[in-house]
Amino acid sequence: MKWIARYRGIIVKVICLLFIILFVYTGLTKLLVPNLFYDSILNSPVLGGRTMATLASWTLPLSELAVALLLIWKKTRLIGFYGALGLMLLFTGYTVAIVFFAPYRPCSCGGIISLLSWEQHLVFNAMLLLLALLAIWSSLKDWGPLEEGP
Repeated sequence: MKWIARYRGIIVKVICLLFIILFVYTGLTKLLVPNLFYDSILNSPVLGGRTMATLASWTLPLSELAVALLLIWKKTRLIGFYGALGLMLLFTGYTVAIVFFAPYRPCSCGGIISLLSWEQHLVFNAMLLLLALLAIWSSLKDWGPLEEGP
């Protein structure tokens, strides 16, 4: 436990950098190739529909970029970690719905993530979800020595 307390700042910064890279990459990819993401949502067996595709094709990438910006500055980092947690809950929930309830499994991920199966993607998302929780916990935790009363 002393090791974690000693390197808490480094752990938080590494998790922060990981989420910044992830959300900038995915957010920009969705905005730079909007038809691919729009079509993926439109044809999704879980979400589907023009309204959802239109809404998601703008709100998700802008939310990812906003969270990445919040994570850059120390004053807004905790809010950014809560944003990362919210996005990862959303993405993990979607992945669970695809893995366990969808009649078919579309392939809409890009980059390295496209090399993963949906089950591996679920594990990846779950790990990121845990990292977001660890970052929030580490940011809130008072790691100083316990003060004892009189």
